[in-house]
Amino acid sequence: MNKDLSQEEVGVLIRGKKILRVKGLPMDADVKSICEAAGVSRKTGYQWAGKLESADRQNEVEHTLRQEIDRLKAKHAELEKSYDDLRFENEGRKIAWRIHGVDEFIAGKKNTSNSRKKQKL
Repeated sequence: MNKDLSQEEVGVLIRGKKILRVKGLPMDADVKSICEAAGVSRKTGYQWAGKLESADRQNEVEHTLRQEIDRLKAKHAELEKSYDDLRFENEGRKIAWRIHGVDEFIAGKKNTSNSRKKQKL
């Protein structure tokens, strides 16, 4: 028993069996008999199957891209919130520094250290 079947493949196989039963075809019908029942050549049958596979692949790619877009939107919202929190925090620090005169204190320390260096020279 092959355990490498995906969920979609199992669904397609079961659906195929149901269609065979409804259309009155034998459960072990081959491609030739299926195409004869449809009134088309094997070549046309394979072309139809190829188009269906192509459409399935396209849908799969679109689904994957939608998932990636949703993931990126969620990440973007998370980063925006983080940015807003940091900006708010930064504004609070600026206000606190202004209230407590930290900028003037630091500026005063810089001037003091520069004058000491000049005296040593």
